[in-house]
Amino acid sequence: MSEIKLDILAHADFSGRLRATKRGPGHAVFATEIDRLREENPEGTLLLDAGDEFSTNFWGGAPMVGAVSLAGTDAMTLGNHEFDRGEGFLDDCIGRADFPILCANIVRRDTGELIPGTKPWIMLERQGIKIGVLGLTTEYTPYMVTAASFAPFEARPCADAARRYIPEMLAAGAEVTVVLAHIPFYAEEDGGISGELKELLDNIPQVDVCMGGHIPGDYAAVLDNTVVMKGGFGGVSLCHAELWFDSETRQITRRNGKIHLTDWSLSPRAEYKRYADSVTDEFRDFFEKPLAITDERWQIRLSYETRLGNYFAQCVQEAAGADFAYMNATSAGGTIEPGTVTAEDITAVMGFNDPVLTTRMTGAEIWELFELVYVPERYGNNAGLLFSGVIVHVDHTKPAWHKIQAVTMRDGSPLEMDKLYTVASSEYMASGGNDTAQVAGRHSWQEIGVRVYDAIFSSLEKYGRMELSGEQRMFAIGTPENDNAPF
Repeated sequence: MSEIKLDILAHADFSGRLRATKRGPGHAVFATEIDRLREENPEGTLLLDAGDEFSTNFWGGAPMVGAVSLAGTDAMTLGNHEFDRGEGFLDDCIGRADFPILCANIVRRDTGELIPGTKPWIMLERQGIKIGVLGLTTEYTPYMVTAASFAPFEARPCADAARRYIPEMLAAGAEVTVVLAHIPFYAEEDGGISGELKELLDNIPQVDVCMGGHIPGDYAAVLDNTVVMKGGFGGVSLCHAELWFDSETRQITRRNGKIHLTDWSLSPRAEYKRYADSVTDEFRDFFEKPLAITDERWQIRLSYETRLGNYFAQCVQEAAGADFAYMNATSAGGTIEPGTVTAEDITAVMGFNDPVLTTRMTGAEIWELFELVYVPERYGNNAGLLFSGVIVHVDHTKPAWHKIQAVTMRDGSPLEMDKLYTVASSEYMASGGNDTAQVAGRHSWQEIGVRVYDAIFSSLEKYGRMELSGEQRMFAIGTPENDNAPF
């Protein structure tokens, strides 16, 4: 028997973290780590990217396409955030890419055809072995970007696409099959997985490797002869599927999955450092400018009330002069340590910088919004809200649509069901993001000329400290149903 070693390196959700920061090693070090591993088997290694690359703050678009290319990416699938900035932005990114971009299950609404410039799958080859790579994107994408941005597109079932294209890859001669999926899954205590990706794998022909994404957390294991992996958020790790292939029988004889943690102390290759610096240097003063100080450690958790989440929502409420403000907890997370607070500290834990919009809602609609969020199926995809201006009592032991027990204003007065309140939110949530269109979609929203970062930075500079009203905003009985939050 003559064995050939294949090494499939993969990551997801680098999310534009070109600069080295407290939360990430930066592109130059991450790409150097990839090179170090690639050099162990230069003729038998692939690098795959499971998406969320292009639509980043500050240097989204062409600079990120260049970074993905510079790392030697062999194929990338679209993540939900690739759709954040609309059709023209996506077309431009795809047109600039010199690597294959895959997406088998999102099509143009007007033609029913795949997004121009993308492929459903690609055949790659290493050491004479044909490797079919299928690209899929979470079916929840329409609820994770603004409605206007996704309007030209339609997300179709991933399983239907896989059942069509995996046999097609095999018929074309694929000896190894890979699903590169910007799709979430959750690690269970027994080592197994649950969630959208698990449901997909249960309903498609078996594949040899499946790379997921979309949510933080590292995972690598062999499940029913499939190497299932997830990792790489912000370049802090790299997934690695090892396959040993018999050149005579043309079969995989052994397989393994593991996670590499990026060595932040690596000396980056000069080429990578020059590129990252060329993109980010003009923002150095912005990121490093001191805005305020704090004596506390602030942290966001997605499923529970935190002071940092409350602080961000309060900044938006005050900037808008609103009675109530709410934002999604998704795309936020992490900690701010005691000491000087800079713009980089804020942007590291608040991942979106949408325009702030306002509208008027009745008290009954505000109540309905919270009921909507805690429907278990919806909560499993999105977790909770960051909010300010009201105090909510929730009983998680009650059935859906009966969980909210009381909502009051901050002074303890009851929320009046027929009264109109001024409400502020992000553009994303105003468009019905996180599947909240049932409430948000009833209203006409107005921009106020302020973005989320503007609201936060203004508050920091006004007071010189991170200041927060002290009341508890969420009183809960039990724990949320279907809580998949990774932190």
